[in-house]
Amino acid sequence: MKIRGPFVTLGAVAALGVGILLVNMSNEQKAPPANPYSQSTTTAAAATPAPPAPSTPPRPAFPAKADYAGKIPTANGTITLEITIDGDKAVAYACDGNTIESWLRGGAANGTVSLANKDKTSRLEGRLEGNAVVGTLWIGEKKWDFKADPTQPPGGLYIYENAGVRNSWIIDANGGVTGVQRRPDGSTAPAPGLSIDRTAVIDGQTIVATRVESASDV
Repeated sequence: MKIRGPFVTLGAVAALGVGILLVNMSNEQKAPPANPYSQSTTTAAAATPAPPAPSTPPRPAFPAKADYAGKIPTANGTITLEITIDGDKAVAYACDGNTIESWLRGGAANGTVSLANKDKTSRLEGRLEGNAVVGTLWIGEKKWDFKADPTQPPGGLYIYENAGVRNSWIIDANGGVTGVQRRPDGSTAPAPGLSIDRTAVIDGQTIVATRVESASDV
């Protein structure tokens, strides 16, 4: 009896150890298999670049040569406006066919025009929208919004100057003519009628008006 005791104890310990081993093996077999794609999916998602930010479309540009004309209703009548584009320069003329007139010059770039007269009392800010130029015209303390549509010859700006008297006309897209005569003393009056063939009768003589192609023509 004294000799068998230790062997019985060792047997019980061995049996317990085998039981624990079998339980651990059973738990390992029940564990779900690892997902072989989880790491690659995470890596692929991290490597996907963010979509590029939307870019701002470039503004439309003026043609190298173009003319635009429009009518501006006012409290006292109508002002006719003509804008002539020549490369990166522009010249505009606004008049009411009676006493109001203003010549404006400046730059044309990226579909916008910024013009002013010599003494800065009149100015024009405009931009291309579709085929037309829209913006604001200031003459003195008054201002008006405008829209000037493209026009083709004979539409455009015309001038005739003699003995210090300058006659300026606009022929619009419909063939209508608006003009003002400025005398040496600065006074103004309606200009004589101008035909679409550019001729007018001034002081009994038939003259041919010059078409304004750029700011250097006026």
